[in-house]
Amino acid sequence: MLICMAICQCFLPAAAQDSGDNLRQQAQECLNKKDYTKARYLFLQAYYAYAQGTQYDKAVACGVQASALYHRENYNQEAFELLASVEQTVANGEQKSGKAMPALRYPITRERLLIYTKQRTPTRAKAQLAQLEGWAEAAQNDSLDADLLRTKTRYYYAFGLDAQGDAAVRAFISRHDSIQQLAAQQKYDELDTQYQASLQTIKEKDGSLATRQYIIAGLGILATVLATALVLGAIALLRLLAKNRKQQKAIRTANEHNALKTKFIQNISAQMTPTLDTLDATLPAVQALKTFAAHIEEMSALENSLDELYALEEANALTFCEDIADKVKGETKENVAILVNAPKLSVKINREHVGKILTHLLQNAALHTPADGKIWLDFKKRGAHTQQFIVTDTGCGIPEEQQADLFKPFAQVRNLAEGDGLGLPICSLEATKMNGTLTLDATYRKGARFVLELHA
Repeated sequence: MLICMAICQCFLPAAAQDSGDNLRQQAQECLNKKDYTKARYLFLQAYYAYAQGTQYDKAVACGVQASALYHRENYNQEAFELLASVEQTVANGEQKSGKAMPALRYPITRERLLIYTKQRTPTRAKAQLAQLEGWAEAAQNDSLDADLLRTKTRYYYAFGLDAQGDAAVRAFISRHDSIQQLAAQQKYDELDTQYQASLQTIKEKDGSLATRQYIIAGLGILATVLATALVLGAIALLRLLAKNRKQQKAIRTANEHNALKTKFIQNISAQMTPTLDTLDATLPAVQALKTFAAHIEEMSALENSLDELYALEEANALTFCEDIADKVKGETKENVAILVNAPKLSVKINREHVGKILTHLLQNAALHTPADGKIWLDFKKRGAHTQQFIVTDTGCGIPEEQQADLFKPFAQVRNLAEGDGLGLPICSLEATKMNGTLTLDATYRKGARFVLELHA
């Protein structure tokens, strides 16, 4: 019996590794075919197989890849939970081996940084970048150092830190150039050593001058080729540097133009208000213009303060949702029910701005839900630090061709009497200032469903 157990223990890691290799190969094939859902599932199974077989490097690679595919489809909570699992696997490996594994912790932290960068959460992204620098320094790995510079560049430009981004680009190019010079020097030292050995061999075996000349000529040719390669490499680096400078200049120009356009729109809005105040406020056209001007000013103010997150306070989820729903009940069509599904749970939110977003979503639902229809306001806890408010209706839904531009301001030319289309873009900016997102559930087909996800 003991012999059988020993044999099983010997073969189990090997079997797990073979299974992981097979699953990883299948996952990569699905990824190449852009079958992302199946690829994510197979990468996840490969991660479990490698973790069971203590193949920690391969487990981390597959786990991070599966997390990236979760994030690609905006399943951010699942992505974070999987990264936490991968991190625990590495911690178990460190405990068993008694050695730190910073090179394996690096890609996990990098993936978190990429998610926070895409979510536009600068505080958390900055914390992950600091941790990433620590792993790279502990790993003492040239490839990780190069990747760190590329990741820093992406982070800086994503949050408008152009000066730091330019510095990171220059550091990367300088490092790349230094590596090339070091490689060239090593190659030259190798050639010199070979040359000296050749001379010694010739001296010992045959003092033939002609043989020496052939060797010297060959080394001269190699040196010429090496020098040519260095010159071509220098030219390529100069072109890359010039191209990067041109791109950065274009980005700065675009940002300046955007800032000027925003200021111009703000000035128009400010100049419109006094004129509109002199007109008959009961006219629908005047009311529409006043609302449009107010929305422009509000959206501009939000865009200029995205890094200033709203303060949070304790609230009862059920009571809060019921109060919001009560405000909208008088705006529905005949026999339309507004149903609230929320637990009696204490949550940390910003009452004013969450209430503003939910009120707008419920008003939209009331406007587009026909008589005898239903509207739901749900609250769901998705993890220790993630919560969702979900507004669903049985209305006409949103045409597929309009969904991509739903949260983009000024994406369509509209009749202001029918609304300016800035309500959802403003709500999306409000969600960002609460470290959250506002999205449309495109899989829901019986009406419209919006999800406000907040991260505490």
